[in-house]
Amino acid sequence: MRRDSNAGECLVCFKPIVEGLDLFELILTNDILCGNCRKKLIKLNRIFDVNGLKVHTIYQYNDIIEKWMYQIKESKDETLGKCFLYGLSRQIEKAYRGYVLVMVPSSIDKTQERGFHAVSKIFASVDLDKRNCFIKDNIKQSKLNRIERQHVSNAIHLDDPSIKECKKILLVDDVCTTGSSLKACVELLKTDENRIDIIVIALSESWIKNRSMKKVF
Repeated sequence: MRRDSNAGECLVCFKPIVEGLDLFELILTNDILCGNCRKKLIKLNRIFDVNGLKVHTIYQYNDIIEKWMYQIKESKDETLGKCFLYGLSRQIEKAYRGYVLVMVPSSIDKTQERGFHAVSKIFASVDLDKRNCFIKDNIKQSKLNRIERQHVSNAIHLDDPSIKECKKILLVDDVCTTGSSLKACVELLKTDENRIDIIVIALSESWIKNRSMKKVF
């Protein structure tokens, strides 16, 4: 499903973009979400340690992100994917200039059912070379408990080994809960010659408390 709000309307609630903004914010804001909807996102833009991996995290995972991710994936509202990185894409391009962007995979069945890769839609505005080089078996992680998710590595396979020849790889995902998918992908990609950085849209709160390393931009 594709949909767009009219000019000046919030992409989520369809109220005026100025909703929830004070005068100062109104002068500075250029957004596709109204002030009220944007403020529901807890912006972090920091690097956190997740299972020994340095993970650049844009937002803290909360009920709103859960709802919007469900709307993108299960309601096939791919247009909503634009809201997470709006206003941040150019900064990501600058911080990761020269990187090849690689997406953590969704299962084959889910991607075919939706007709699109959700992570691809979310990062569509980032102008970096992009590669789909993984295949994921048909398991539904949302139905797995935390312990079961830690063994998801057996379901992820590298379909294009040539990606390992790239010197700088930016691995991206939508939500990180246990870090198992990220770790599996890094293990499949890593060589002695390449560098792998990671960005996720949202990180589970359990990784955030007292683990912030630094702000990115």
